[in-house]
Amino acid sequence: MNKKISVLLVSVVFLLALTACAAKEVEETPIATTAPDLTYCADGLEGETIRYYSQAGLTGPLSTILGGGFVGALNDAIAEINADGGICGATVELVLNDTQYDADQEVAIYQQVREDDPPPLAIATYSSTASVVLAPFVNEDKVVNFAAGLNAKAAYVPRNGYTVGIAPIYSDQFAGFITFVNDNWDDIKPDGAGDDIVVGVLGWDHPFGEGATTPEALAVADDLGITVLPLEKHPLTADADMITPLQTLALGGANVIYYQGLGPWTAMMIGTLHGMDLWSKMVVGGCNWAFNADVLAILGESAPAMIGFYGVFPWNWWNDTDVEGVQRAIAAFEAGGYPETDKAVSYLTSYAGFFGWAEIVEHAIDMFGYENLNSENFMKAFQDLGIVDNLGVFHYDVRGENRAPSQAQIRQVQLVDGEIQFVVVEDFFQLPDTRPPAE
Repeated sequence: MNKKISVLLVSVVFLLALTACAAKEVEETPIATTAPDLTYCADGLEGETIRYYSQAGLTGPLSTILGGGFVGALNDAIAEINADGGICGATVELVLNDTQYDADQEVAIYQQVREDDPPPLAIATYSSTASVVLAPFVNEDKVVNFAAGLNAKAAYVPRNGYTVGIAPIYSDQFAGFITFVNDNWDDIKPDGAGDDIVVGVLGWDHPFGEGATTPEALAVADDLGITVLPLEKHPLTADADMITPLQTLALGGANVIYYQGLGPWTAMMIGTLHGMDLWSKMVVGGCNWAFNADVLAILGESAPAMIGFYGVFPWNWWNDTDVEGVQRAIAAFEAGGYPETDKAVSYLTSYAGFFGWAEIVEHAIDMFGYENLNSENFMKAFQDLGIVDNLGVFHYDVRGENRAPSQAQIRQVQLVDGEIQFVVVEDFFQLPDTRPPAE
């Protein structure tokens, strides 16, 4: 009897051992990286359509700020990629809506397009108004907003949001500019300026116009020992009074003027400073949107008045002809026969930025399959890439909690061989991190 029990026990132990080995073999079997019922890029997506969504002020009083160059750029880039086989064989289609940069219309258009079938993978917007009012919606819906309105809170409150700046947030730009001024003061300061740097900031009553002088950016100034005067504002009108705010800053001892504004009013500010005989007595600069070719076009025959102006410059430019994206943009621009006035930042960045979007879409298809291509997986693929280089013109950065790039050049308007050029005086450098508290 005991012998039979012993044999039975040995048999049970042997069977258990076999079962354990079998389980171990199952556990060690590699998991397939692709699902046979899903479609990936290599399978081809011929006959499918993927939409690129953009909303901007195409009409209305502020429509001339962006200009029409970006529309031509998007059409040219989409035509180019479709002629080359699309995205994994799928045709790309542009969906462009007019918001007149009005807050209510920005929200209404977004709510309209998010009901599309399929819903947008991402949207592209062009104002701080859009960035601010859409932030709660895109965060809830998990739809990336490629935002030209570089508002700090829209990008970083809360953390891990879906508003992605195409350039550094405005407070980073201002902090970077005053760092440059501090580091180079002995070389760039006007005659008789002394050793103390006093910065006057001019903007307007709007999240954009107030975007430079955040508490975090002012803390950088304090650490550098730089005085920043209270923000002065001008009305957003065609006949805006620039004299009063600039005079207030001058009387406050400003020897540096930083403009947090856009091209038409940059031109007005430059003309006013010359008329007040203050141009040569101050270092004058501005954010990325203040430093653009449209200022030269607006000044016209008076364009040389802009010589000496500094700007925070987060991308390569039309004169950087060794950059692939610049070369391709020049070819597309010339083929399109556009007026020279459209050869500005909106064409260059919209053209190059589209190809970055296309790279993310392709990566999302290869990660999740075309059937699972949605806005949430678009962001996951985006973050898997981390930094997306847009043909070398500029880049997106969504590494970790990052929602905007953090490097820029400083350029200055100079006369080179008889031609006005945007010249690099400080190559790409790391800007101070002024993202606001997460709250």
